[in-house]
Amino acid sequence: MRLRINSVTVPRPIVALLWAVGLSLNVLMLSNRAFPVEEQEAALAQQETVDDNDLSEGDVIDVKHADRFEQREKEGVTIFTGNVQIERPNGFLNADKVTIYENVETNETVRTVSEGNVELRDGDIFVTCAHATLNHLTDIIDFRDDVVVLQNEDRLEADKFSYNRRTGERFGEGNIKVRFRVKSQEEPETESQEEETDPQGEEVVSQEEEEEESSGGSSNP
Repeated sequence: MRLRINSVTVPRPIVALLWAVGLSLNVLMLSNRAFPVEEQEAALAQQETVDDNDLSEGDVIDVKHADRFEQREKEGVTIFTGNVQIERPNGFLNADKVTIYENVETNETVRTVSEGNVELRDGDIFVTCAHATLNHLTDIIDFRDDVVVLQNEDRLEADKFSYNRRTGERFGEGNIKVRFRVKSQEEPETESQEEETDPQGEEVVSQEEEEEESSGGSSNP
C-alpha cells in the first residue's frame, strides 16, 4: 500500500528523491530554449508514466484533507487529525483522527486505525461508527461503538461488526438490529389467454367463410 498526500507519495524517501530529481531535470530542460519542444513534451510524458507505474504497485491512500499531520518515521507511525478525508481504492474514509502503522523493517503497512465520527465506504458497503481498524495483512475491518452498516436496501446496527474484504464474511455482536429485503425469484411473463385463443378464433372464422362461399357457389345455376 502507498500513502499519497496531495499527489506526493510518503514515506518512500527513495521514490520521493527520484521524483524530485526527475522533476528538476524536466525544469532544466524546459528552461533551455535550444531543447526541441517535441523532446520536452516526450520527457514530461515519460516522467508522468514512471510516477503512475510506481504508485500502481499497491493500494494508494490519497489524503485529501486533514488539519494536522504528524509522522514518526522511526516508529512507523503516521497520524492525521482534524476532519480527515481520505480516498481509498473503491471507496473513501472520513474520521476525526486516522493513524497508519507500518512495519519499520519491511516498510509494509500493517493497519489503519480511525477514531471519531468514522465514515467508511468500501464498494457497495457504507459504515458509520466511532472506531474502525483496517488490518492490511488480513484485509479484515473491525468496527465498534454505534455501528450502522448500509448495503443497498439492507441495514444493520450493532455494538461490534467485522467484515472480511477477501471472503465477504461478516460478524455482528451486541444489540443487533437488522432490516433486509427478502429476495424472491421473479416469475417469467406469460402470454394472456386471450392472445393465445385469438389466432384460433380467426382460423375458425376463415373456415366458416370458405364453407359459405363454396355452398353458395354450388347453388347458383
